[in-house]
Amino acid sequence: MTKLSLKDYEYFLEIQSELAREHDGKLVAIKDKQVLGIFDDYMQAADAVYVEHEYGTVLMQSISKDPDANAIYLHTPGIVPLK
Repeated sequence: MTKLSLKDYEYFLEIQSELAREHDGKLVAIKDKQVLGIFDDYMQAADAVYVEHEYGTVLMQSISKDPDANAIYLHTPGIVPLK
């Protein structure tokens, strides 16, 4: 199984503002830096995309006019050694 590429997410970030002009609130499917389609929701996207592509190999990303909408903030507590 081919793994999801970080390059696809980076490509999404490059085209996010362009996509948001016409498709705000929708979902985009991207594989190998190619837009496979724009969809109203995840189920519609999955039904269309996973017929031809393996699950987990396609980036499914929400489209938003807010540039910070895709920011992810993770808080990882410190790990304490057992010894």
